[in-house]
Amino acid sequence: MTHALDLIDALRRRPVASRSELQQDTGLSPASISRALSQLRRDGLVKERAQAVSRAGRPPRVVLFQPQAAHVVGIDAGGTSLRVVITDLVGRPVARHSVTLRGTRDGAAIVRRIADAVRSLVERVDAKLVAAAAGVSGIVDAARGTVLLSPDLPGLDGRDVAGMVGSRLGVPVAVDNDDLLAAAGEAAYGAAQGCTEVVFLSLGLGLGTGLLVGGRPVRGVRSSAGAIAYLAPGPLEERASGKAIPMRYNERRGQPALVPQRTAKQVIAYAAEGDPDARAVIDDAIDALGALAINVGALLDPEVIVLGGGLARGIPSLAEALDARLKEALPFPPRVVESGLGEDAVARGAASLALTLGQRRLAGVTAEPGRLDALEFV
Repeated sequence: MTHALDLIDALRRRPVASRSELQQDTGLSPASISRALSQLRRDGLVKERAQAVSRAGRPPRVVLFQPQAAHVVGIDAGGTSLRVVITDLVGRPVARHSVTLRGTRDGAAIVRRIADAVRSLVERVDAKLVAAAAGVSGIVDAARGTVLLSPDLPGLDGRDVAGMVGSRLGVPVAVDNDDLLAAAGEAAYGAAQGCTEVVFLSLGLGLGTGLLVGGRPVRGVRSSAGAIAYLAPGPLEERASGKAIPMRYNERRGQPALVPQRTAKQVIAYAAEGDPDARAVIDDAIDALGALAINVGALLDPEVIVLGGGLARGIPSLAEALDARLKEALPFPPRVVESGLGEDAVARGAASLALTLGQRRLAGVTAEPGRLDALEFV
């Protein structure tokens, strides 16, 4: 069965290959390749055909991978919205859908909403679903598929989200921290492709970080590594988050901290129009984020810092401003770039994790989602 998994891995990298090329890529014997290909043909994952050649004689045969034969789902369960992306077996998005999340204190309702959104999208595109993975805002025990603490989705605290969603969908499900999966998504498909030392800064209503070192996740003993909101002399979220910016602007103007409907986006717009109070608040947020980038860069020495989230998209030239601060402060500064995947970063990273589960299932390899070796993404 593991030989079939070896072939799937090889064919994802080389979708059209001769048997000799597969033997070279996998190190398997011709007999093992034949047996594994027979299994994959039965499941519709590969086809074989004669390769057109100009010389006389029997033409060689090539194996063609069929990535559309099965699909996986990546889920982004944020604090206010739910985003679902279906991809084929090489990670290409097939369809996406987003809905608003309400009733975040009702864990069963959140799980039901997740499952319903996935099923609706799968039915819409007639996909064969083989695995799913979800990124959840908060601290997640990925080995158990359990959410330990989610300030944005408190109804999920202490729940076996992977098991609950998996029982509703009927496929293996993995769950991990959303920012960590965003880092994985950017490394696999986005602005950090080819990089193994990656920092993803999530700058939205709250702040978070996903860390990849040596291409592997950094979680910490209690799965709370990257919780930058708690960095001293913080709380950083009181200076540089989507929640803090409108509150600080209101305070400067002598207004109630929570003016209805006023958002960080509006304050950013006021600053662009020349409002001095708004400009002061945004400048202070940029200074705080600059200090954060310097500290992260000095501690981890990453190849790249990827900026994602609403603030990253909303504050003009934020990447350039942080890049300049890093170059002034560090002898070997990392690059600072905007997210290449935008709002899809978490869901695409989750789909990458789901591909690991899906490939194993298709190859007949039994593995519980929580038993994977840390975070495995393809």
